[in-house]
Amino acid sequence: MENELAQAYSEVYEILKYIPISYLNKIPKDVLEIFKNKRDKNYKVQINPKLPLEDQKLHRKTLILLSVLNLDYWCKPDEREEILNIYWQNEKEKEDYVVLEDDTNIIPHDQNTSLAVYKQDNILERMWNKIKKFFIRN
Repeated sequence: MENELAQAYSEVYEILKYIPISYLNKIPKDVLEIFKNKRDKNYKVQINPKLPLEDQKLHRKTLILLSVLNLDYWCKPDEREEILNIYWQNEKEKEDYVVLEDDTNIIPHDQNTSLAVYKQDNILERMWNKIKKFFIRN
């Protein structure tokens, strides 16, 4: 697990080479030093600057670290509030999540009913979309 975090630091460190300097300057030097010093120097990072981040094979922890950077240093106050509300909403939904056993039937078989599937992006997908918007803005 520690190795995966070091690899995520390496991926973030490499991605930061491609962001505009104005955004890089918003990150404190000590935070940048953490990415530099704690990264896995033997890990070969495969980042193609011509491909969007979503098409790259990044560790989940890399996406989380980028999300934190976005939240703490790059997003505007109103965007920050929106992101924090999304986090809060997801935590509330996680608490209300119920796992049904296979033999549990909540709708009797004899009723003529149909269910609609509603898909809502999870927190990582929403954060990923925010990060994509960040890179598209520039």
